[in-house]
Amino acid sequence: MATPGGPLAGVRVLDAAGMIAAPSACAMMADLGADVIKLEPPQGDLLRGLVTVPGGPDPWWELDNRGKRGIVVDLRTQEGRQATHRIAASCDVVVTNLTIERQSKFQLTDADLRADHPELIHVTLTGYGNSGPDQDRLGFDYTAFFSRGGVVNTMGEPGHTPPAGRPGQGDHTTSLAILSSILLALRERDLTGEGQAVSVALMHAAIWTMSSDLSVGLATGEAPAPIMRIETPSPLVGRFRCADDRWIMLTMPAEGYWEPFCAVLNRDEWLHDPRFADPETRLEHGPELMVLCDEIFASADSDVWAERLDSAGMVWGLIQNLDEVISDPQSEALGAFREVPNAEYPIRTVTPPFDLQASEVSIKGPAPRHGEHSEEILLEVGFTAREIDDLYEKGIIC
Repeated sequence: MATPGGPLAGVRVLDAAGMIAAPSACAMMADLGADVIKLEPPQGDLLRGLVTVPGGPDPWWELDNRGKRGIVVDLRTQEGRQATHRIAASCDVVVTNLTIERQSKFQLTDADLRADHPELIHVTLTGYGNSGPDQDRLGFDYTAFFSRGGVVNTMGEPGHTPPAGRPGQGDHTTSLAILSSILLALRERDLTGEGQAVSVALMHAAIWTMSSDLSVGLATGEAPAPIMRIETPSPLVGRFRCADDRWIMLTMPAEGYWEPFCAVLNRDEWLHDPRFADPETRLEHGPELMVLCDEIFASADSDVWAERLDSAGMVWGLIQNLDEVISDPQSEALGAFREVPNAEYPIRTVTPPFDLQASEVSIKGPAPRHGEHSEEILLEVGFTAREIDDLYEKGIIC
């Protein structure tokens, strides 16, 4: 039977991080049943209110902070740092993306928090890691993930303006590495009784996503470089514009697809054409073959090609825009979008990319309002009502 609340029910997390990547990992932990406390400064998280819908919800904030409880603490004060230590002492995991310098300033380092609480798991997200010449360099996913990690350089075509990554794409990829590392550390603690320090870097997550290309570079001394579309080794792994200006992507690396591909394009003569008879000769005449395919695909709309490709068992996909992704019936079948329960405004959000069929995984509720649960959380960790009132009066909590 599924654990009531989710597989992480009973795990308590302090989310002392800002923006997207680390908070997103904590949001998924809340989906999995953890009690996640969102710690914000008096001015609020940078993500709060960054993208809003007029007269409606704050979609980015809801996405990455759903299901959490919120507290506001001024870490610039000694009393605020002491209060945070008491909260951390009640937690199994602390997650932060503060630099080591700021962690030291606010007394939130691994050494600070685990000295009297060795079973704590302390997680730091960085742009570039905790060692090396750039360990103190600040970074967002645009810089550390997409740029420094080599992602955008391999997208697009040589000589063209490098494409921009989409907001949060590198962050949300990295959040899966953060979540995985936390789950592994919790498992290790089950075995040893000891917590540990965990570090995840945006740049390293990007390197992992590029590891197929990088593995070639490591083996040969020369990593693959971006190429022009018509220079693809085979049209079976190409992309083509149709008559209705829609693009389709083909991905069929196996040789067995060549004959049915020729049939779909009504070009059976290519099977006997010495230029295209085998993969080696097709590679030699690749651009010529791509130009011929371009002309053929441009002769009919994408829905016509969809029917032909599906009938022949081809592996392909329509290059959709995001509105189409939202309305795609397969997105519905995946359960990719769910309503946020008890939200101030009706809002759907994106679910984690996994389905534990024997576990309860669900969006537990909306993101917290600024300081919504400050008093509640402090009472739980032993503060008296008078002490809490004093902290409010001094502006240390909100």
